[in-house]
Amino acid sequence: MMEAAAPSGTPFVAADGRNLKACADGECEVLVRTGDQVPNDGGAGPLAVTVQAGKVGLAPASGGMGGAVSGPPGMVHQINRQVIAVVTVQGDEGIVRLNRK
Repeated sequence: MMEAAAPSGTPFVAADGRNLKACADGECEVLVRTGDQVPNDGGAGPLAVTVQAGKVGLAPASGGMGGAVSGPPGMVHQINRQVIAVVTVQGDEGIVRLNRK
């Protein structure tokens, strides 16, 4: 089972940092900001990112609404073979973890 949220006092650091290309294989943990596009091969296609009001939103970068998700830290959602977890959010940045199922 995946860890959903970072405990209080945990440094705001993603395993892959800001290297969004690390998600190309559908497996990563990255720091995201509004406007980022996260590539992945986990079945969800490239994802456009929004971070606001303590939530991270991810939607197909193609603009379609199918598969769009948004949630606070702890949110875990599966789109096709891609499992997406919001690890934590601070201000206008969030950490998301992608895993292939």
